[in-house]
Amino acid sequence: MVNELNVTFKKVILLSALTVLMGVGIVYVLSLNFGSSSPPPSLPITAEGVDEQVGLKLTMTLQKTEYSLNEPINITLTIINISNQTINYSCSQPNFDFWVYNDTNNDIYRWSNFRFFPDYVVNMPLNTGEGLTGVLAWPQTCNKTMSSEGVTVSPGTYYIVGQGPMYRLQTTPIQVTIIKP
Repeated sequence: MVNELNVTFKKVILLSALTVLMGVGIVYVLSLNFGSSSPPPSLPITAEGVDEQVGLKLTMTLQKTEYSLNEPINITLTIINISNQTINYSCSQPNFDFWVYNDTNNDIYRWSNFRFFPDYVVNMPLNTGEGLTGVLAWPQTCNKTMSSEGVTVSPGTYYIVGQGPMYRLQTTPIQVTIIKP
């Protein structure tokens, strides 16, 4: 009988210890997810624009929405044929562009400003679901005028809008915040 009580007592102690450890583990996991002062890891952020008449969708993707001052912001732009037929995609250079607006809705940067491109048109068939992708970068500068070209922006809130020039495709804006490092 004493032996049975020892086994039962040991089981109770073991079960209690496991319960405490599991409770500590749950608190630890919760503190990682909710109690941390650092922001959660960023996921890619996507904005889209669609031209139903032509059957094309423009997607713009950024890896995060908060950047340190002077950290380049890479922007992935993709045009996809969303129609149920092959489209003869006609484009001149560049295939993609993006604009940046400040928090007062002033256009401060256009990727294509002050760049020179060959003057020709390319025609290529895009089957259903096929697309073109380009990666451009905003170096966190202004280029609205020649005198503002290369001037670093201030920390703050900015809005980036992707564009596909030939079909006037435009994404909804993605808000980014630039902070001091």
